[in-house]
Order: sequence, then structure tokens, then C-alpha cells
Amino acid sequence: MDLLQTIFSNNKLMAEAVEQTAPVLRRLSVKIAERLAVGGRIFCLGGTCQVPGEYGAAERFFAISSESDLPEHVTKNDIFIAVDNGAAGDLAVQMRAWRRRGMLTACICCDAASSVASASEIAVKMTLETVAESHQLKVRVANQMALDALLTLALAESGAQAGGKSEKKGDGAMQKAVASLMKEIPAIDNETAEKLIQRYGSVKKAVKAYNANV
Repeated sequence: MDLLQTIFSNNKLMAEAVEQTAPVLRRLSVKIAERLAVGGRIFCLGGTCQVPGEYGAAERFFAISSESDLPEHVTKNDIFIAVDNGAAGDLAVQMRAWRRRGMLTACICCDAASSVASASEIAVKMTLETVAESHQLKVRVANQMALDALLTLALAESGAQAGGKSEKKGDGAMQKAVASLMKEIPAIDNETAEKLIQRYGSVKKAVKAYNANV
């Protein structure tokens, strides 16, 4: 088999491994979407957390590369997705802690015995049979493919605006929405109310997100 055929064969193998996880990816994406809709954020540990180009929600996604980057201030609506490429360290302990606090925790891996997967609420486990010398690279690629598919599904489920940016309300509509939101939440000022409306798109969603994070 020549090099090009090997590449095609490996890509097909990884794609098939990800495809087999479709039911759990769909179930997890719905749970993520529910939390994104009320102000939740995604913290991705071990993988490259990129917002699919069709959607404008970059401020809600954070890639964490090391223990020193772990967030200090989190809310119950936040989501933690660990990509276990085989060097998880003490991540399982942290995932259990976040799970006990009510955050949604998930793990993407190709290792049936992953301690991080066992510590997470939902595990996306793939079966990937490859030759030893290329196995680790294939694991990383397959895990990233699964993560990309998950984020795309979750954003679509959450109703995120397509095209890169959320639509901006007209001045009159915005003023009405701000006034209505300030009646619902007397503790906020005009500027904060406008930011909440721009972020969540409606008074109802802004109130729900604010109350969930107080």
C-alpha cells in the first residue's frame, strides 16, 4: 500500500470510530445546548476547543492546556469536556469535583479504561485499532474529530446565530428590552442590561441566565 492509500485508509478508520459514537454525541450535545442557552460556558481540557466557523459564540469557549489554567470562578451551568489523549494526570480528580458541584462533565477518549471517562458524567469512548507506532497520533486526531462534531451539534441545538455574529436589535427595540429587563432585575444598570440582551437575545433568556448565575 502506498503512502496516499495509507492516509486514506487511516482517515476512514478514524471517521468510522467517531461515527459509532453518534448516539452519545447527540445526547451530550443536547445537554450542552441546554446549558449554553442559559449562559453556560464550555471549558475544554486537552483538546483544541474551536467554535465552528458558522457560529458566533467564541466568547463562550475556553481551551485549557494545563492544571495552572484551571478556572477559579465557575457556575453550575458551565461545561467541562476532557479530551483524554493518554496523559490525563490528576484530571480525573478535578472532573469528579466539578461533577459533584453540578457542572456537566464529559470525556472523549479511545481508552476503555480511562480514569477521566469514569469520573465524568458522560463518556464518548471510541474503539480505534491501529498499529503501535502510529496509534497515539490516530487517537489525537480521532478525539479532535469527535470534539469538533460535538461542538457543531451543540451550537446548532442551542440556536446560536449563524454567520459569525448575533443580530443586533434596533435602537427602539433595544431600549424597550433594556427597560423591561431592568424592571425584572432592579439590581442591574442600563449598560449591564444592554449587554445581557445582546448576549442572550431576549429579556426572558437574559433573566433566566442572570438568575442561574447569581
